[in-house]
Amino acid sequence: MSRIYRGQAQMEALDTYFVDAVQLARNAAQWLQPRNRNALLDPASIEAGQARAALTTFFGVQFGAGPVPALSQDDTTFLNTLQTVYAAMATALNTWTVYIEYAEREDHDAQDYASARPPVVFPGPDGEVNPADPKSFRATWRDVRNNMNRGTRSYIFEHNGMPVVASPARDLAFRIELNIRFREADAQLKQETILHEMSHVLADTNDYDNVYADTIVQARQICAARGADLARDLADCWGFFPFDLPGR
Repeated sequence: MSRIYRGQAQMEALDTYFVDAVQLARNAAQWLQPRNRNALLDPASIEAGQARAALTTFFGVQFGAGPVPALSQDDTTFLNTLQTVYAAMATALNTWTVYIEYAEREDHDAQDYASARPPVVFPGPDGEVNPADPKSFRATWRDVRNNMNRGTRSYIFEHNGMPVVASPARDLAFRIELNIRFREADAQLKQETILHEMSHVLADTNDYDNVYADTIVQARQICAARGADLARDLADCWGFFPFDLPGR
């Protein structure tokens, strides 16, 4: 049976792992705010040093040598994208419609904790495509990412050759299906799984070789070994990164 999480009014009814995932995303977004960039680059701050180390470990961000750490233009652009996505995760988990359900037994993936589907635009009452509404359809990950990059409150999709304007808080439905492994996971892994799946939704991230981290130690090793380009596209890196930030 689905658990439907829709907006701030239902926060009290949410499972702890879901509420904690919201806070993790919010804290990551706060650290990465462009207006906080001087704090992040403060060479005298132990907490800032911890945050910089996490960015290097999980995403290959390099801070130049010198009395004050420096960022390349490419890494600055990536940090801005990272901030935008984590802020959107917090907003999406807090105010959008997200269906959380255990997959049917025949659909369970023994290797994976969960899976996410691209959102449905103008969904029916069950969160699926509404055949009675010609404007109802399933979007793609890239559709969402393109709208994220535009930075507008309303999302614009193309459907049947026509533009469709939708409010992400009112007109989209996301779905995350949980597998048996999720039921047996500890609290940290459950929180990470929600962030992992939301990175698919909002950042069009990927999984590679069916290799998933079960602990943050494994995640650090996997992400550091991938190199910057692959790490920035790997959902596990997005899922575990917030756990290494101060203030979580």
